[in-house]
Amino acid sequence: MNQFNRSASTPPPPASQNEAMPTAGNLPAKHRWTRFGLLELLLLTTVVAAWLPILFARRHIPLLESKITSLRAATTQLVILDDQQLNIRSLPGIWHDINSWRYNVPEDARLELRFATESIHKASFPAEYQAVALPTGQHVIHLKCIEDVSGHHSKVFIDDDLVLQQHHPKDWVKSYGSSSTGDVATESTAHPLDEPLKLKVQRYSLKHPLKKYGSVDIPDEYDSKGNCLWISPADQTPPPSPVFYTPQERHGYEGTGGRQGIKVLRAHRTNLVGLIGIVPSLSSTYGDERRGYPYCPLGISVRPILASEGAAAEIPEAQANLSDGIPVSLRESIVAPKQYDESFSHELITENAIQQDGKTMRIFAHFKAFPSGAKPIVEIIFDAAHPDRVGFLPHSAPDSPAMKACQLVTRFDAKFHWREIEMVPDPQSVTDTSSKPLRQPLSAFYPDIDFAKLAGGSGSVNEPFGWREISVTRLPQVAVPGSQRKMTRLNLTTDVADATKLNYPLGLSRNWQYEGIPNRQVWWLPTADESDESDENGITVEIQGGAEFPQTMLAIPGGPVIQNVRITVPMPAKEPVWLEIAAESEAN
Repeated sequence: MNQFNRSASTPPPPASQNEAMPTAGNLPAKHRWTRFGLLELLLLTTVVAAWLPILFARRHIPLLESKITSLRAATTQLVILDDQQLNIRSLPGIWHDINSWRYNVPEDARLELRFATESIHKASFPAEYQAVALPTGQHVIHLKCIEDVSGHHSKVFIDDDLVLQQHHPKDWVKSYGSSSTGDVATESTAHPLDEPLKLKVQRYSLKHPLKKYGSVDIPDEYDSKGNCLWISPADQTPPPSPVFYTPQERHGYEGTGGRQGIKVLRAHRTNLVGLIGIVPSLSSTYGDERRGYPYCPLGISVRPILASEGAAAEIPEAQANLSDGIPVSLRESIVAPKQYDESFSHELITENAIQQDGKTMRIFAHFKAFPSGAKPIVEIIFDAAHPDRVGFLPHSAPDSPAMKACQLVTRFDAKFHWREIEMVPDPQSVTDTSSKPLRQPLSAFYPDIDFAKLAGGSGSVNEPFGWREISVTRLPQVAVPGSQRKMTRLNLTTDVADATKLNYPLGLSRNWQYEGIPNRQVWWLPTADESDESDENGITVEIQGGAEFPQTMLAIPGGPVIQNVRITVPMPAKEPVWLEIAAESEAN
């Protein structure tokens, strides 16, 4: 027992010198947290408490800033961002027909508030306008536009003072809607004092002339009626509205030519590459909705004929699907381009194409070499005096084989339903040589085809419609104003007084349905010299009828139409031939 007690109370043997004492570094991980003191814990809590508000603020500050911006925009406060510039912001709307802006300008600024209701378009500011000096300091501008039984009324106020106004009768514009734009934001912004600033540009649409309801969209470059209010330096005068138009976006889809007239572009449709596309003026195609791009209801096929014996006309669009296709390139120079634009994305046409007198614009259609080697160049001419006309003057490239003639052939134009030709009476059948031109129906040129049967919708529509030559001597000669010269006129007219009453066949694509006012296709041809009586040296005119819409098997309502026109111009050509697409009431 005693031994047992003594051994139990014996102290443990001393640790070996090689055995390390436990330290904080080699304690097990589960025991390390016990080494943090209260001071460290307080410091950690302080750091977390200091950064949490910053983290929360970073989340909420953008939301607060957005709310402050919204609240500021809902007030009438103007923030002066630069006291040496025009500071302006639009005010919250009070009523749908009232617009307001608060502005501030320095004391030495010389600005005008200008207002116009006519000739509003995207190309420039209206040349005719009302103006009033813009007071310096901080003021408010109001524009009030109302329509009542007495007409259209537009009034401009500065603070509470009426400074500008325009009144128009009820029939001034017939519209079912409008569009508005402006350069002033709901937030305060600063603008240079030497540049015009648009406050509001409102453009009315046009009521369709043949429909009870419905409007016609007006292209941006066309003049519109509406309200145009802007701030301008007092010493700046808007330039005259441009007569001609070149694509602003450089895509060529809008066409090049008269700003409010006929334009040309390169046809982009499949199997029609190589055509010169024709975009008629808005006034000649009301209701023909310009859906999508490119809008190209009519095209001209340029077909060279070599001087060699037996040479036939070559068709560019028929060979455009080959690997070495024949695209046409529109340029402002007669010098052929070094590289053709295969993608059709850009046209190198600028204001340099406008002649110095400002009354003529010339561009050139360059064709790649045809299989025969022929390389025609067509000079395309626009005349400010005749916005609905476009001229074609064929040339031959320097490295092209000699050409005997060049044909201009219309394509895919049946939607306009031209069925009659204006001709003078046959001098062998009448004694009165002063008789006015008469309209000859298309059926007179195809006596072997039963037009009544085709118009009734029965029988086959796949009748053979060949080319028919029109005697140039049977076409009217019209005196050129201001000149002793005369021109020969081929005038194709329609017998459809109201195209909206046509019953189109089911399944017909929308691009063939025409709902506009009656119009004419007119070719103006140079009259042959009296000393040159040879028919082979003169211009020849041919037409081709058709009973179906092109590239379809659907019958044209009302019977066959003049589907294509072919003008053969001997080479070298001396004068252009002119194509005009005009409203029935506008043709002379």
